[in-house]
Amino acid sequence: MAIPRRRLFGGLAAITLAGACAPARTGSTEPTATPSRSAPVPSTPSPDPSPAGPVHAVETAHGPRGVPRVALTFHGSGSPSLAEALLREAERLGVKVTVLAVGTWLDQHPAMAERILHGGHDLGNHTLHHYPMRRLGKVESLHEVRGCAEVLRRLTGGPGRWFRASGTQHTTALIRRAAGEAGYRTCLSYDVDTLDYQDPGAAAVVRNALRGARAGSILSMHLGHAGTVTALPELVRGLRAKGLTPVTVGELLA
Repeated sequence: MAIPRRRLFGGLAAITLAGACAPARTGSTEPTATPSRSAPVPSTPSPDPSPAGPVHAVETAHGPRGVPRVALTFHGSGSPSLAEALLREAERLGVKVTVLAVGTWLDQHPAMAERILHGGHDLGNHTLHHYPMRRLGKVESLHEVRGCAEVLRRLTGGPGRWFRASGTQHTTALIRRAAGEAGYRTCLSYDVDTLDYQDPGAAAVVRNALRGARAGSILSMHLGHAGTVTALPELVRGLRAKGLTPVTVGELLA
């Protein structure tokens, strides 16, 4: 479904997003794009607060611990060919995943949105530019969440159910408020970091995943990394050997 691209605000920033998505030690060490000083984020007015006050999303790092399911979540950016290879491998294994996509990545590769959904996978919001959200103010944070939601609506008809902050594993009150004002009820975190964005090799990715995974876990992984594609079959076999069934976040949190 090819949708004409349009400029989201004075031209998209030229940002390399090939899988840099691990948290900064304020919650994780995720390398992220830095906002351009020459092209400041435009002001996006916030809606008038309701009498009940501002709406905040809730951070969720895992699902029910009593149900033997886990969710494989992927930060969506990087090479479309590697993304396609990962999706094909997941489908060959009978696994549905959740992709939290960067808005500029989807804008550059619009066919990926339909491809993800056509495979029965979840698709959500991972900000417009993948800036480090803990460094952003209220206006900029809201623009990042709404900007990606706009791309998702344009390509799929809806904003997706899940929002994941960029540059941090855990959100702040400001980030949760921006997500809530943009219409999201959940800021999706995770409790298992596979560290695949560091390209440690497939065996290390599998070890990192299986060491921490337990019932209800949400695993953080990345599109755009060949080692992640290679690791997926052994990772899935290992999860199943532990009695854990990989599902989408929608199924995990249902």
